[in-house]
Amino acid sequence: MNRSKLFAVLFILAAFSATLWMFQKIPHPVTLHINNSWHVMLIGEEDSQSVKFNQQEIWLQKQDSANLWLEGIGTIQWKTHHIKVEKNQLSFNQQVIERSNAKLDVHLMLYPDGRVTKGKATLKSNE
Repeated sequence: MNRSKLFAVLFILAAFSATLWMFQKIPHPVTLHINNSWHVMLIGEEDSQSVKFNQQEIWLQKQDSANLWLEGIGTIQWKTHHIKVEKNQLSFNQQVIERSNAKLDVHLMLYPDGRVTKGKATLKSNE
């Protein structure tokens, strides 16, 4: 391998490594995947450990640095907010979001100041 090819390979590896390192340093909001139906993004939250819940009501299925996969019905505590999970509805403080169809995937964004942005609702694929 001549010097120019070696330089090109090293340059590409360095660029890939730098991109991967920068991507890991970008803060990502924590997303709660609740009952495989609710996908709740907690805007401004970077630590999944700050989300509290009663483990007898809601079970942690799996977790990574920016996602919690939860199952069950109960209350989730985030900062000073309460997220109440029921079968076909989710309450954020005093706001209630209902699903009209049990096969809907609902995407929401919750903000620390209490605002809710309702995202898209899509039908689940047949699995």
